[in-house]
Amino acid sequence: MREVNTSDRFALISEIEQNLWETWSIYGRGPECALHDREDILWFETPIPIIPYNGVLRFRVKERTDEEINRIIRRFHSRRVQFTWLVHPSSFPPDLADRLQKRGMKYIEPIHGMARTLANLPDVPLPPKGFEIRKIMDEKDTTAFFQFAAWRWHIPEEYTELYGAIAAGFQLGKPGAKAHMWQAWHEGLPVAKAGMYLGSGSAGIHGVATRPEACRRGLAGILTLTALHEARNAGYHLAVLHSTPMAERLYQSLGFATVAEFHLFGSQEVHV
Repeated sequence: MREVNTSDRFALISEIEQNLWETWSIYGRGPECALHDREDILWFETPIPIIPYNGVLRFRVKERTDEEINRIIRRFHSRRVQFTWLVHPSSFPPDLADRLQKRGMKYIEPIHGMARTLANLPDVPLPPKGFEIRKIMDEKDTTAFFQFAAWRWHIPEEYTELYGAIAAGFQLGKPGAKAHMWQAWHEGLPVAKAGMYLGSGSAGIHGVATRPEACRRGLAGILTLTALHEARNAGYHLAVLHSTPMAERLYQSLGFATVAEFHLFGSQEVHV
């Protein structure tokens, strides 16, 4: 794994970006998908026509900028799919957000890039009575996770099987996998989840979600800390994540600090 200087803000920003790019690139490698990966542009396509399953992850184009923006937007429009466009700290040009809005893109919300070292982690609290924390290690739990994700993102029923085939690229529970996922179970059903991607220089926390009926039980924090302890045991020294404004206080309570802001745009006004 690559060492990251945690006292260098620019190194932290780079790692927060890189972990996200590594994680989300997996969606472009699934069946019927496409990953467009250049040094200055990274974007992916899947057949699932709703946000967040088509999008631009990296854009720092210094020549023929408008031509490249128009080319990507035309591609998504020709396929009649919703898509996102992430304006990240190293994006170029500096007025990329304005250029996207002039082309009809909707501003969704800021995304806080956060980081913390894995030294001095708090202990993992016990789950509430009646709840079980379980890492995905077998096909049954993986299927339950796919169903959870389909609920979280309102994936139409006709695409749920395809989503499972695409997300199988994360290889959850397989030896040597970089992606790991934990779920909280109650009365035989998964009610919360959190994922981790062991990237080139950091452990990235992704996909934290809780069903409404299980909120305010501390499950998101328990799952996140479970992942962080495993990352430290695997030899990692840095954790990163991308937080919505609503969740920022939770991650601050777990020792994360905001390093930089990302800005998420979409072809539709959606709540993420």
